[in-house]
Amino acid sequence: MKKSLTKFISLVNKITVICLLVLSIVYIISPLFIFHYSKNMNLVHYFEIHHAIRRFLGVIILLLSWKLYKRVNAAWSIVMIALSLSIFQFLIIHHERIWNPLFLLELLCYFLLLLSKNYYCRKADKYSLKKGFSIFAVYVSCVFFNAVIAVFKEKTMASFFLCVKETVNIMFDLNNITPVIYSQNSLYHGFIFWFSWICILAGLIFVLTPYIHTKTQLQGEMPKVRQLVKKYGQNCSSYLALEEDKNHFFGRSVEGVIAYGIVKDTMVVLGDPICAPEDFIPFLTEIKDFCNENAYSLIFLNTTSMFLKQYAKLGLGCVKCGEEPRFYLPEYSIAGGKASKVRLNINHATKAGIVIKEYDPHAKRNLALEKEITEVSHEWFSMKKSGELVFTMGKIGFDNPMDRRYFYAINQQNKVEGFIVFVPFAGMNGYMTDVTRHRVNATRGVMEKIFYEAMMSFKEEGIQWASMAEAPLARLENEPEVAAKLLNTIYEKMNSVYGFKSLYQMKLKYNPTTWEPNYYVYYPGIFTPAMAFAIIRIQNPLGIVDYVKAFLQNSKKKQEPIDID
Repeated sequence: MKKSLTKFISLVNKITVICLLVLSIVYIISPLFIFHYSKNMNLVHYFEIHHAIRRFLGVIILLLSWKLYKRVNAAWSIVMIALSLSIFQFLIIHHERIWNPLFLLELLCYFLLLLSKNYYCRKADKYSLKKGFSIFAVYVSCVFFNAVIAVFKEKTMASFFLCVKETVNIMFDLNNITPVIYSQNSLYHGFIFWFSWICILAGLIFVLTPYIHTKTQLQGEMPKVRQLVKKYGQNCSSYLALEEDKNHFFGRSVEGVIAYGIVKDTMVVLGDPICAPEDFIPFLTEIKDFCNENAYSLIFLNTTSMFLKQYAKLGLGCVKCGEEPRFYLPEYSIAGGKASKVRLNINHATKAGIVIKEYDPHAKRNLALEKEITEVSHEWFSMKKSGELVFTMGKIGFDNPMDRRYFYAINQQNKVEGFIVFVPFAGMNGYMTDVTRHRVNATRGVMEKIFYEAMMSFKEEGIQWASMAEAPLARLENEPEVAAKLLNTIYEKMNSVYGFKSLYQMKLKYNPTTWEPNYYVYYPGIFTPAMAFAIIRIQNPLGIVDYVKAFLQNSKKKQEPIDID
């Protein structure tokens, strides 16, 4: 019953937004109407209200429609105020024409919004709200200040409020300013025009910024997540649910968890839902309902092919986003021509005196070694052009190693040259390379030797699988979807920023047993620019600017170091 009511109110919301869009467009274009048409429609008196105010309301409602659709409470409040003023103004001036179709449409929108008030539950961020109102206050102050200038400096007899009205009118028509009030100073009018709209738009952006609740991790929550990851975490990214930058959503009717973050109106989930296969549909339904209740779009990063049919059954779309090299350890070796380069590099590192060791912080902490490994990491980052990626990558994690495995290489001087941190997947029956780092002048073959000897250690322990994590955007050239073609273009054109091709080729040389396709899965079932922005932003807090900076620097610098994660 509750779900049916929610669907009905959601439908009402969509109808209301469509009606408001129609109203806003009519408000904006009303001054362009040919009045003999409006006579036939009995609309002449409706358009007698001042054009500037009418267009202002139209623009505001048009800008707010999307936020209203996304259930932002501040958008509801502003639209209700705008409609109330418009309805009041019409009743005062044209009360005898209440059957006017546009007036009735206004009333319909007003009452639909009023009846569904509780549906608009997304509160504004308090800090952004204060900044938005501050900007509006600056704009209003400037409007009144400009009107004062017009009255005294221009030495006119015009009323103060007429000057205010004409100042507002500049926002819509630079070529129709009353000469008696303002001298024809096009530069000054242009400044007022752009200043007004910048203030209005900036203020709305801040006022309509919804509050994002960052849930603090409760006592006992992480052990519960860890237990579920070890039990059901088939995805290579599952273990990263234990990183501190994640929020967690637990199943209510079934046992399960997801790790997520919020970017504006998009909920970004890392990997597949972590639950029993038979509970996947009910758990995914809970996640969808949560997103619908909070007006979030939903996107899963780095999902596998295991649950694609279940995603599609619930109306989610998908697009391939890369492939992940996996190694079946009982049969894995570096013999043969395909892995000849790896074998050659390992032999070179061995002859140079490189030795591989495993560090177990649970057995005994070695703070000097941890410090040196951290220094290697800092040195590695000094070679990178772009910022550190987060969310889809883990940390070294010496403070809380949990189930991580640490393998490192030392040279003949007993100095650490590189290391790899592995995390488990496949129900603790596999390990994935999560963090890989090396020194600037590391011996050739160091990373290959660490990886191979770690694989042999896992093989001796009876572990079946290993993974090098996803090769982003690799092997998309034959995918038919438009979104996949766009991602493939990024793979081809933005290689200088991230090194997509080099990363793929580096992983290919290890001769993986199989390549597991990875996907972006999203709801609603259309891949949107907002989802693309969320993917970029959640992995790199510096956002698109950081990638642009790296792209511009590429012409002067060498390719950034390649990490096998």
